[in-house]
Amino acid sequence: MNKTLMAAALAVVAVAPFAAKADEASQLDNFFVAGNLGQSNYRLGGASDKTDVFQNVRFGWRWNGIVGAEIGYAYLGKVKNNFDFASVSAKPRVGQVGLTAKYNFYNNWYVTGHGGYLRSRTTGAVTVGDVSATQKSWNNGWYAGAGVGYDITRNVSLALNYDNYHVKYDRGSADDLSGKANVATYSASVEVRF
Repeated sequence: MNKTLMAAALAVVAVAPFAAKADEASQLDNFFVAGNLGQSNYRLGGASDKTDVFQNVRFGWRWNGIVGAEIGYAYLGKVKNNFDFASVSAKPRVGQVGLTAKYNFYNNWYVTGHGGYLRSRTTGAVTVGDVSATQKSWNNGWYAGAGVGYDITRNVSLALNYDNYHVKYDRGSADDLSGKANVATYSASVEVRF
């Protein structure tokens, strides 16, 4: 009984400063929604495509406004490779869950970083003449990114970002590189905290 009481007392003492801080300044502004719009750059074997639109929306929360968790959805554009007799394309979309961090380093200027797990759904297509076939593939991967931005107000920020998505198409072996793509994205973002 004494050990339980002692553990409870220590827990209250350990949590008290955080509870006081939460009362002192509302922690609601640690919730955020961010939207990115930019360009994707595919590197997939011999195919390279730098002309597609990248879109991303993320929701999350940062503890003390610095480190937290996020979930999101990204549209990575479409990579297409044309040959004399056929064309091949892939269009991945990803759901993502990971960690996020934001650090104000000078006045309203800040840097961000995030990364984690992604689940991709890729639609692949092959067209030969007038005949085409499509196939969908669901796979696991990872993403990571960094950015630099400016807090316009206490609740609104603008940033420039670089993100990298590692996606896979098909169910080949781990050593098979033919179905793996590295998608680099460059974007501008708006983040709203509430």
